[in-house]
Amino acid sequence: MIEHILIVEPDKEFANQLVASLKKIAPFTITVASDVIEASLLLTRQQRDLAFIPLIESGNNAVQSLRTIQPNLRLVLTMPSANKVVPDSYAGKVQAVLLKPHLNTDLPAIMEKAVNQPLVIEENGRPQTAELPSLETAILIAALQKAKLGKFIQTVVFAHKTNLLAHWGDLNITQAATVALIVGDKWQAEANSALVQFVHLAAHAGDLLLYTREVDDDGHLLTLVALPETPLHELRQQANQLSTNLTQALQGKTLLESSVETTAVKTNGSRQSYAIIWRPIRPIPKSLHIPLRRAMERLATANACILSYASVHEKLVHLVVTCPPGRDSAWAVYLFKNGSEDTIQREYGIAASLWDTGYYSIKSSQPLSEAELNIFLEQTQ
Repeated sequence: MIEHILIVEPDKEFANQLVASLKKIAPFTITVASDVIEASLLLTRQQRDLAFIPLIESGNNAVQSLRTIQPNLRLVLTMPSANKVVPDSYAGKVQAVLLKPHLNTDLPAIMEKAVNQPLVIEENGRPQTAELPSLETAILIAALQKAKLGKFIQTVVFAHKTNLLAHWGDLNITQAATVALIVGDKWQAEANSALVQFVHLAAHAGDLLLYTREVDDDGHLLTLVALPETPLHELRQQANQLSTNLTQALQGKTLLESSVETTAVKTNGSRQSYAIIWRPIRPIPKSLHIPLRRAMERLATANACILSYASVHEKLVHLVVTCPPGRDSAWAVYLFKNGSEDTIQREYGIAASLWDTGYYSIKSSQPLSEAELNIFLEQTQ
């Protein structure tokens, strides 16, 4: 129930309009702050049920500042127009988005959405999860990445009841955790063999279709996140195969026949080797260099790759990998970038994205020279 509302808004005229419109809905107790600093001070004195925050460049800092003081604070992002794109820093972190020109017509629906949209409580910037039996993230990713993502299916989410275990695809970790929470709550409330529902994730364009299947009798749920027009037969087919893979993953298996592993070591056959490099968004701290290398080694083992060289520096990741037959460098990049990021997020409590977009690869069984690495660094500055 929403009673106490905080409005963070430097535009006094719009703040007054928002207050007047809210008063028409219910007798809320409303406080207005001109910036995040003032809002933070107000929250330290008294918690609120919901806050309206403006679209600003340092959005992630604004959300983090308010949620650090009050983790269960529901947030509505206010935007000047529909022409503005919601930055990734808000994705999965706000419960609704209000376009300022549509204040009078959309506010009641926005308030209802803000109340009903699941709120993923975060701790140290990471969605909280219950204590669960330790599962090898690389093996889970090996199972999830077999999904055919693309035109229709965007992300695969694997959870234990309402708790996110691993995800693979376009959604970030907070959005995936929100999906796990939505699905888990709905599943436990009803008896299902399969569950189909449509949701709208705040700060995500358009509705999404969620197709959920139970992997076992212990509450492990597989959810395919897809576009609304996705054919159900395609979702069923994907879910059937992934459920089999995940059942093996839960048993600690790497999803590979021993004969395949042996062949991979003895001969390359039709397998192709690539030298691959990419950059982080920000310098990688030394404390993560070894964990990242180990995560990539486990991903290689779980996905029938031969990782002959792996170097992690603060400004660059450099791999030489031999792929399974039929797999190319784009597949390898997707596996090692997304897989290592997901591993670090889950096992080391880091919710922020690690990698910059783009990469460079070339067919080679040897690492790139220092001169080639320097050219890549200079061109991507």
